[in-house]
Amino acid sequence: MTTATDDARTIPVARAGWMPPRFFLLFGATGLALHFALGGPTWLRLPGLGAALVAASVTLVLWGARTFASVGTTIKPYERTRQLVETGPFRLTRNPMYLGGVGILAGAALLTGTPAPWLATLALALTLHLRFIRNEERALTASLGTPYESYCRRVRRWI
Repeated sequence: MTTATDDARTIPVARAGWMPPRFFLLFGATGLALHFALGGPTWLRLPGLGAALVAASVTLVLWGARTFASVGTTIKPYERTRQLVETGPFRLTRNPMYLGGVGILAGAALLTGTPAPWLATLALALTLHLRFIRNEERALTASLGTPYESYCRRVRRWI
């Protein structure tokens, strides 16, 4: 962990090298590779629902990124923001891009139906929560204060 200093406060932030997209690719590729290499029992295979979930999740990721860009704030979790974004998908979830990434892997798991992609989905959700979301929430509370705390009471972290 590195730190960022703001008004004499030191807040841990994620290192720039291993950002959420890398974890998404790592867990997604691992889950699919294990699916094709090992197969396994079919837990829950719903290809139509899986494809729809992937499409909706990709849309959510792009909508969240576009919303950040439209208000001129950073998408990088290790950079400070001074602006609270409450429009677009941020009205529904505090982490639409993370939710979308997890949704893409869950959709892939529904497409394949085997355990490995489900485990990859869980691993991504836990990694995002423990490595990024907790630190981001601390940093946003420190830099935005009461407006961010009010937003957290109104809008769920995930869904």
